[in-house]
Amino acid sequence: MVLAWPGETLTVISVLIRIQLMLFGLYRLILAFSDQAQSPAFTGFVGVLPMIAGVIAVRHPFETVAVLATLLGVVWIVAGVIDAVDAAANERSTRRRFSGLTGLLSIAAGVVVVAWPAPTVVVISWIIGFYLVVFGLLIAVNGLALRSLARS
Repeated sequence: MVLAWPGETLTVISVLIRIQLMLFGLYRLILAFSDQAQSPAFTGFVGVLPMIAGVIAVRHPFETVAVLATLLGVVWIVAGVIDAVDAAANERSTRRRFSGLTGLLSIAAGVVVVAWPAPTVVVISWIIGFYLVVFGLLIAVNGLALRSLARS
């Protein structure tokens, strides 16, 4: 829906950003306590950072979508760097390719969002929509890979 009606969904975007930040943070916190985390402290930090950004966004609901997009862009850049470094350093991980790919995708999307938040809010909503679709698919594939590992 974000990709189809960017102008009409800017309010919904701000709510989705808040939800995405909170769920992304929760996912990272859970991942920090798993055996797959190469560096639990950094993974936990990447879990806390978006949750703080989500709380800030909830406490100030009338802030502009550009500010929320900038917060999200910063979170994506930090998370992407940590994912890419983790993928490069963790040679024994079975999810190394997915972590590296999601890390690079996060960095690219975050840089674009941080570079042009205010003048391109509609374009940012397309980027966010594309990012959420691709990142969601990559997380689903990663989840299936982890599930198959748990079975073996």
